[in-house]
Parts: sequence; structure tokens; C-alpha cells
Amino acid sequence: MKSVQFLSSAIFLRKGFAIALGSAAFLAAAPAVASPEIASGDGIVNASVDSCLTRTDAFVSTLDVQLEQGQIDRTGYFGDGSFRILCYPNPYGQNTQSLVVVFAAHDTDFEVADTFVQIAIEEISDM
Repeated sequence: MKSVQFLSSAIFLRKGFAIALGSAAFLAAAPAVASPEIASGDGIVNASVDSCLTRTDAFVSTLDVQLEQGQIDRTGYFGDGSFRILCYPNPYGQNTQSLVVVFAAHDTDFEVADTFVQIAIEEISDM
């Protein structure tokens, strides 16, 4: 077991005044599970939801990933992250448009997740 030192602070509000208190603490902790770094983005597809999914399938086929297919989504799993790509009718656009929404998670690096999102949107949407 490792001891971990961190500073914790609490803010107490009373009658509009904030008082910040800080304290040092030592913890004997079991291995912690870090939260993944998550990025997201969206784009317009000037085509139907089915066409959006066809474009998504073409993009995903270039990747070496395990894949789950849903009616409106594709979910892929890498060794150090995952992604979900969804295609919806565009509620803000024309009837002939759809919206692609991409979420990507990486175990440790936000830039990896964000770069994946940007590439996926560029490949699938009509930006």
C-alpha cells in the first residue's frame, strides 16, 4: 500500500462570505482507477442517417478495432480507449441532413481522444 499526500480544500459559504480552508492529508489507498480522458464533437452530414452510418462504417473499417453495431451507432474498443459514433436526423437542419456525434475516451491522454474525434468528424461529415 502506498501513502499518497494531497492538499484538500473546502469552501464554506456563510452570509455571502467564502472562507477557504486547506489541509494536508496522508492517505493509505488501494490502487485507484483513473477516470478516462473524454472528448466529443459533432458535424453535419448532407445525407440521410443511413448514409451517415455508411460513411461511419467506411471510416471504422480503416481501423483495427473490435466493433459493436447498433441501429444508430457504432462503438469501437482499442486497447487503451474506446469511441462511439452516433448518427441522428439533424433537428436543426433540413430533412435531408443528419448529425454525426463522436465520443472518444483514452485511458490517459486527452489529446489522443480529441485527435480521434477530429479525424472521425472530418472523415464522416461535410464540414
